Amino acid sequence: MTARADLHIHTYYSDGTNSPEEIIEIVRQRQLKAFSICDHDNLGGYLEARSRLADNDPELISGVELSAGQKNEDIHILGYFVDTDSDELNTALEKFREKRNLRGVEMLNKLKDLGIDLSYDYVKELAGRSAIGRPNVAEALFRTKAVKSYQKAFDKYIGFNRPAYVPKANMTPKEAMGLIHRAHGLAVLAHPGIANVGRYIDEFLTYGLDGIEVYHPNHNRSLQKTYLELTIKKSILATGGSDYHGREGRYGEIGSQPVPSETVDALKNRLKYKN
Repeated sequence: MTARADLHIHTYYSDGTNSPEEIIEIVRQRQLKAFSICDHDNLGGYLEARSRLADNDPELISGVELSAGQKNEDIHILGYFVDTDSDELNTALEKFREKRNLRGVEMLNKLKDLGIDLSYDYVKELAGRSAIGRPNVAEALFRTKAVKSYQKAFDKYIGFNRPAYVPKANMTPKEAMGLIHRAHGLAVLAHPGIANVGRYIDEFLTYGLDGIEVYHPNHNRSLQKTYLELTIKKSILATGGSDYHGREGRYGEIGSQPVPSETVDALKNRLKYKN
């Protein structure tokens, strides 16, 4: 069997539950050849993992997942091989995290108006190293028994168009890709099958989109085939990953997607051509 890669993993530096050290141990157990930690608007998980790698460990690729918005839709752009010392990138990520915390306060205020009083300090404690996001609010609602399940928090209160929903203050996809490219990275559209954001691919190609996340737990084989054929037709990269969060019902297990290790070589070749 060809050694696999997993190019979409989250840690507790964003909305995952595992530490970078725990991620490395799972990657070792799954005998992957390469992996990438792509936390939301945060490089901390990658940097910590990099400091903990042994010489014979799988290859770690720098990554980040940027939240962008278009027509009130969430569109996520993955950045691979970004320069983690980029001042522009790090400044932008810090501002995004500040905005996430402010958004968290707004959600808590809306919940309070609905008769659910969650402490900011409690939710921030649950968020740990990450900025406050909806998963942290959902976990707080579940733990305080305001809802019967984690998913119910989204369905009833904080999902899109629900009473305590607050939209993100996002950059545009074009701005996200530009930020990644200026940090000498590659921009890939994450899970295009979710909410059918794949319909924007042709537009995003005009902004320099480098690839599509073909292999993802939310993409069935038919969708994978469609996107794979599209990458060949458009001469862009086909990437993939588990989108692992460590939370029940949040996508896949590490190494669960059929991402060939050759994907990493394709990323490096495109990077060499661009830079």
